[in-house]
Order: sequence, then structure tokens, then C-alpha cells
Amino acid sequence: MTLFPVGFRYHWQTKLTYKPMENLVIAGAAIEDKYISAGLVDFVERQVIPNTLRRKRVDPKASADEIIEKWVECIRDVLSLKPAAEVRLGIGIPNQIDFESGVYLDNDPNRYGCLYQQNIKYLLAEGLRISPEAIQIRNVDANFFQGEVFAGAARGYQSSFCVTLGLGLGTARCGQGGVEDANLWKTPFKNAIAEDYLSVRFLINRFSELSGIEVSDIPEIKSFHPNPFVEQTFREFGEHLGDFIIQVVKQEKPEMILIGGQMESSYRFFFDIAVNRVRSASIWLPIVKAILGERAYVIGAAAIWNERLIKSPLIK
Repeated sequence: MTLFPVGFRYHWQTKLTYKPMENLVIAGAAIEDKYISAGLVDFVERQVIPNTLRRKRVDPKASADEIIEKWVECIRDVLSLKPAAEVRLGIGIPNQIDFESGVYLDNDPNRYGCLYQQNIKYLLAEGLRISPEAIQIRNVDANFFQGEVFAGAARGYQSSFCVTLGLGLGTARCGQGGVEDANLWKTPFKNAIAEDYLSVRFLINRFSELSGIEVSDIPEIKSFHPNPFVEQTFREFGEHLGDFIIQVVKQEKPEMILIGGQMESSYRFFFDIAVNRVRSASIWLPIVKAILGERAYVIGAAAIWNERLIKSPLIK
């Protein structure tokens, strides 16, 4: 399978020249809370090339060398599946980083804090033996949304908004200017900020507060189901999500809302509650579950290099 129509040429960014597509491979990678996913992307077929998706567990509390080594191993494994003269890598990172320079700015010890003030681009480039110019970084939630806009549940809408749920709260918007990080995790919401009510941390703390039982993650909470405290915790979470969507719709005015992230297996506990909350405010726009899973992160990351190609008349 070829990545692009034979002979199609695309002008890359600064300092990069025209390259025949048959000599170029584009990979996408996504850094998650405890994993890295990577794969090769076919933009004509709008998919991760079959059998190229890889996923590796990474300890976010490990040393910088150990973290980079795991990331490099996963990406190198993917690139080895289709050797090419030129490589372009798009990567999504969830935490604070200078996307242009590649310098990591998050010192949270539980979220790859050992990489604080280190240059991710240069470390990856050295391990992969490619130029730092061949690596582009964008917020992982924006990448997820880009993947769903290009090849998933958000395809075909002129304006849309994405909420991703996990250890933190991710938000992204898509309009005529493309996909961008909306950065609404810290927006004022109820008595604090949105992320305080829409994250794994809320579920853990609220369940422990109600039940007196200490838990460490969502699967542990669900292990107590059926239990009225489990149901109440998720009901409150769904109500908060619905209220946040109402706030987003009033502020952003999108055509649709996409819900994704790392809580898909728990949707049965809160998704309908959130939707009903929104409907009770007489808001009827589509609220849709993402459909691509981790493939959306990979497709969207690779698309950092292909904003023009996505709009090409060669792709319908």
C-alpha cells in the first residue's frame, strides 16, 4: 500500500524541500498517561495502515532516559515496518510543552516530570536518528480531535468541539482555521475550574468521600458496582459534564460536540446523564461518541504534517 498517490508532491515547512511521496513515510504518535501509541498513516484511505499500530506501556514516574527509550522503541518499531528515505513524525503530548521548540515544561512527578526543561524533539531525533526538523509536536487532545475530524465521527461538520476525558480534561475546537487546543480545562466552572469536576481525580475523590473507601482508579470504583455510591459518583460526573457542555455551546456555538478520551468503557454510567442534562436546557445539537479510539490520536498527530494534503482535491 502506498501512502500517497504516486508522483504527488507536497511542499514541506521551513528548510524542507519537495519530496516524492513514495520515498516518504509519515508516522503519528501519541503520549498518554501511561502509554505511547504510534503507527503509519495513509491519508488517501484515511486510516492507520493495517498492522502498523503499536502500543507500549511507559512509567510516567521513570527517569528521563527510561521514558525516552520507551518512546523511541515504540516509534522505531513502527518506522521499521516501511523503511523510507525521508521520515516525518507528528507527536501528541498531553502536558505543558513549548510545541515549537520542543522543551517540556511540566514538572509533575506523576506525568513525566523527569523530562522537565528537556528538549523532547532533540531527544527523540537523537534516538531515532532523524532531524529535529522532521518532528512536529501538538497537544494530544487537538490531535485526537483532528483524527476524528478527518476520518471519524466529526467528519463533515463545519464547526465542532471536542471534550476528552481522562486524568485531565482536554478540549479542542475545529472551524475554518482548522483544529486547535481550546485550553478550557482551567476555565472557571462552578466553585473551581472545569478539570476539578471532569477528571479521574474527581471520580476517585468523590467516591472516597461518599463511601469512605479509598480507591486508586476508575476500574476499582466500578468493581464495587452495583453500589449506590458508585451510581451517585458517576451521576454527579455526568451532570457536571452536561453543565460543561452547556457552557461550551453558549460560548463556542459549535454544530456538534464530540466526546472522547480514556473513559469510553465507563460511558454507560454517565454519558446519557450528560446528554439529558444538555437536552433539559433545550440544546439539541448532536453529542457524539468518538469512534476511532487510539487511532484518532495517531492519525491526528501525523496530520500535523499534512494540513494542506487534507484539503487536497486528490482526497474526497
